[in-house]
Amino acid sequence: MTHHGDWNRDRRLYSRLIHCLGGMALLCAVAADPAGAEQALRVLTQDNIFSTRDDQGQLTGFEVEIARALCATMHAVCDIAPLPFADVLAALDRRAVDFAVASILKTPERQQKYLFTDRYWRSNSSFVARTRTWPAGSMPSLIGLHIAVNANTKQDEYIQRNATGGIVMRFGSPHGALQAVAEGRADICLVPTIFALQFMMSVDGRELETVGDPVTGEGLGGDVAIALPPGHEALRDDINQALRTILSDGRYDAISSRFLPFRLY
Repeated sequence: MTHHGDWNRDRRLYSRLIHCLGGMALLCAVAADPAGAEQALRVLTQDNIFSTRDDQGQLTGFEVEIARALCATMHAVCDIAPLPFADVLAALDRRAVDFAVASILKTPERQQKYLFTDRYWRSNSSFVARTRTWPAGSMPSLIGLHIAVNANTKQDEYIQRNATGGIVMRFGSPHGALQAVAEGRADICLVPTIFALQFMMSVDGRELETVGDPVTGEGLGGDVAIALPPGHEALRDDINQALRTILSDGRYDAISSRFLPFRLY
């Protein structure tokens, strides 16, 4: 027979056990989802002149620093990695990245596959050749020429449609295409103008010049925006807000002036 005093004692012990278990559950919940924890995001940039290494080997460049400014504004911890352009798009296709700041032109075709933010710069494309190869302002026939392009880009598609008779040489980046022309392995290349101008400011590009007028049709000019996999609408809206913030508070212009001779926006 259970005595009344034993029952009261057992009830007190049971109550303490439940209290302790409840406290442990609360501690576990806090550890799993700490209040105010920074968001962790996977970010890709394109492995090109907008994503380089400084003298200490640290990743930097126009698009890298724009990505960092956006992440800081969103209070997010971002793992930023550079990849070739085709690999950036493949990662977006696999939903293996949260967003990409990788010189991706916003086109109707791409808008069917990815989410895009507002633009963070505007683009057109230019043909580039060695200086004094053709008369100033003229655009040569491309028949028989070795034409360098960044593979799997709008420039590549344009050359396939419009340069029949040319010999297409495909590279993993705009820098590779420009370097091929500088070294005499290609006669001419078609790349985004901003990459051409940046490369021509370097030692390797001092003997190059743009040929003819910039090309804007057939998807070679327009808004460059940050791309996200489908289903990331909330993150897209956060990035747009962060982009508006860095445009208004001067950080965008400060980053641009560090790496470029003019404002891209």
